[in-house]
This record gives sequence, C-alpha cells and structure tokens, in this order.
Amino acid sequence: MKRKSWFLALVVCLMFVALIASEAAAQQKAITLTGQSRMPAGNVFYESLLRACKRAEAASGGRLVMKVNPEGAIYPATKELDGVHRGVLDFADTCYMYYKDRWRAAGILTAKPGGMSPMETMAWMFEGGGQGFVDEMTKDYNVKFINGAGQMAPPEIFLTTNKPLEKPEDFKGLRIRSAGDGAAIMDRMGAACSLMPVGEVFEAMHRGVIDAYEVASPAVNWTMGLQEAGKYIYLSPVRHPYEWNPFFFNKKKWEELPDDLKNVIEAAWREEAFTYYAKAIQADLKALDNFRNAGVEILPLPKAIEEAFLKEADAYYAEESKKDPFLAKVLESYDNFKETFRAVWPRP
Repeated sequence: MKRKSWFLALVVCLMFVALIASEAAAQQKAITLTGQSRMPAGNVFYESLLRACKRAEAASGGRLVMKVNPEGAIYPATKELDGVHRGVLDFADTCYMYYKDRWRAAGILTAKPGGMSPMETMAWMFEGGGQGFVDEMTKDYNVKFINGAGQMAPPEIFLTTNKPLEKPEDFKGLRIRSAGDGAAIMDRMGAACSLMPVGEVFEAMHRGVIDAYEVASPAVNWTMGLQEAGKYIYLSPVRHPYEWNPFFFNKKKWEELPDDLKNVIEAAWREEAFTYYAKAIQADLKALDNFRNAGVEILPLPKAIEEAFLKEADAYYAEESKKDPFLAKVLESYDNFKETFRAVWPRP
C-alpha cells in the first residue's frame, strides 16, 4: 500500500514539474513585436493591420504578441519605412508612394493612374514580377516586404473639394493634399499638390490651407470624420483604380523568427489582402450613403477632366521613363502584364 502511495505521489510530482516546465517554456518562446500603422486608431486601415496581427497571434498558439500602434505613436507618420529600417519598429504598413522622393517608381507600386483593376494588380504583384521590383527598390534598407501581404483597396475617391469642378481649367491654382503619381499629374494640370499626414486634413480644409484633398476610399474618409471637410465628392477610378498598401518587417527581426512563425505571419497577413478588399467594397457603399445623408454632394468626375487627366498621365510616364531606367523597367512590366491579360480576357 505504501509503495502504491509513494508511486502515485511520484507521478503527481512529475506531472506538476512537467506542467511548470511547459509553462516556463511557453513563456520563453513568446515573442513580442511592436509595429505601427500609417493611419490613426479607428481608421479602417489601422483596424486592418490590427486584425491581421490578431489572426497571426491566434494561429501562433500564444507564441506571438504583436502590438499595433496608431500613426505617429512611436515614429513620425508617413515615415514608417525609416522606423522599421532603423529597428525602432519591428513591423508596419505603409504606402510606397510616400517615398517618391527616393524612388520615382514608388508611385506605380501603390497605384498607377489609368492602371489595372485591384485583382489584376494583385496578380502582377504576387506572381507577375511586381514584388521583385519592390525587393530591388528597397535592397539597401533593412526591411522585408512580405509578398502578397497588405491591404488591397477598391478605387479611391478622385477628389473631395470645397469648389465645384466642371472643366480641366478648374485645376489651375487648386491647392490639394495628394500623394504619389496622381499628385504629379494634377500638378501638370495646374494644381498645387502637397503631402501631409491624413490626421491633418480636416483642420487644413477648415483653415483654408488646402481647397481639396484625396485621402483614400469613402469608408476611410468617413471613419476620419471628413464629412465636414468638403462640399463635393467626385468619383472616378482614373487617379487611383486601386490602392496596394504593403505590410513589412525589420529584416533582421524577421530573420530571427522561427520558420514556423514566419509561415504563420505570412499566411495571416496575406489573407488580409483579400479580407480587406471584400470588407472595403461593402463599407464604401455604406459610407457614400452616409456622406449623402450628411449633405455632401456625390458627383461623377466630369468626362473632360477624366480625359485630360489620363492624357497628362501618359505624358508624365513617358517623361519619367526617360529620366529613370528603373521606373521604365517597372512600367514596362506593369503595362505588358495588363496588355497580355486583357488580350485574353478583355474588360467589358
């Protein structure tokens, strides 16, 4: 009887030790990563990055903790690339077009005016060569862009203004918050475009610092309370037929992760590209109704402006290609993919 009791006590002790050891091991294996969104808390893009990270945490079985901070909380807004490169941030989301001052081709990788549809672009980015250009462009930075991971968004609002737009000449002298190639093209039309953090747009419109702005899709603008920052919303996909916002890591930190956790993050973050797109379409339709109910006039972009914009876009890219061999290479790949795809499956 004593031997049996002693044996049971030993088994209980061993189980207790094993439990403590497994808990200690789990705690030791937990990896905490700190990131930042380019958007403020509550914004749909911020919520997207948060959702993708929570999905990765859940799939990791408690081995990952991914802390998402809003724009500017740790590193200056729109400068997330530098924050990740320097190791101040472990990960972030961004827009390539924020860095046109470093790479002329950056705008094409976010959204090409007059370009492909969202899913066509995703195919080019994921399997058609687009990601290779991203890697080449950022090769001197300590960053790892995860192929296919990010937010694929529907077309943006062309422009929100305090002044009606009827003809191309209305762009002369128009002060616009804008970014990327779309801004350069509107400058060619006579506008004065400048980039500012999205959190400053509301006040800038109210103070008359700018006359118009482009931020993102209707849902994004609505969540930022911009229904009181502009009288007219003009819709057209020509400036921003989609928007590709990538998720990326500090390269050194990424290489330190176990391979299975890399796979977990890649899968969770890639899923978000399609999740965001589906959610954004529904949210945009609802947001446009909200804007209408708030008294904002929703209008199609006048055809004359659309045609003038696309004409200037063609001229802009022709000139830029002569200045920058890398941009010319990216543009050739992009346009060839578009032409090849549509030769087989023409758009209606």
